[in-house]
Amino acid sequence: MRRITSITIISLFLILSGSTEAQEFKFGHANIQEIMRAMPEFKEMQETMGAEYDKLENQLATMQEEYQKMEQDYLQNAETLGALERQQKEQQLMETSQKIQTFYQSSQENLSRKQQQLRQPIMEKLRGAIEQVGEEGGFIYIFAENSGATVYHSDQSIDVTEQVKSKLGIN
Repeated sequence: MRRITSITIISLFLILSGSTEAQEFKFGHANIQEIMRAMPEFKEMQETMGAEYDKLENQLATMQEEYQKMEQDYLQNAETLGALERQQKEQQLMETSQKIQTFYQSSQENLSRKQQQLRQPIMEKLRGAIEQVGEEGGFIYIFAENSGATVYHSDQSIDVTEQVKSKLGIN
């Protein structure tokens, strides 16, 4: 029984090693950042995000100006205010400050969510083009060149950046 198992394992090893020798392994890499920066959809996303950021930045600046006016008014008139009025103004200042902080945090979350929504179809289109290049070129893997995960690639790895750009119709 032991001999049959050993013979089976050796045979399987020989069969597998023989089939891998005949097979050519092709590996590629692509500069994903370069490709994305060249995509018109990415440029549109950047413009959209810039406009959204500017809009929120203006709203935040307006809120901060109003807060500063309230604070200046309070500081100038604090001595003439009664205890109840002073307490109400301080409460109003705290609430306004909290509103500004909440607005800032929710703005950051909304910007991040919006960027992710706009980026997803771009990444899907890019991934589709990479898959097409991979299938057409017979590649086993195509690695992202600037991902930080690739530690080494040899000269045998083929740069498919231009092929992916061509699939996307960009130069």
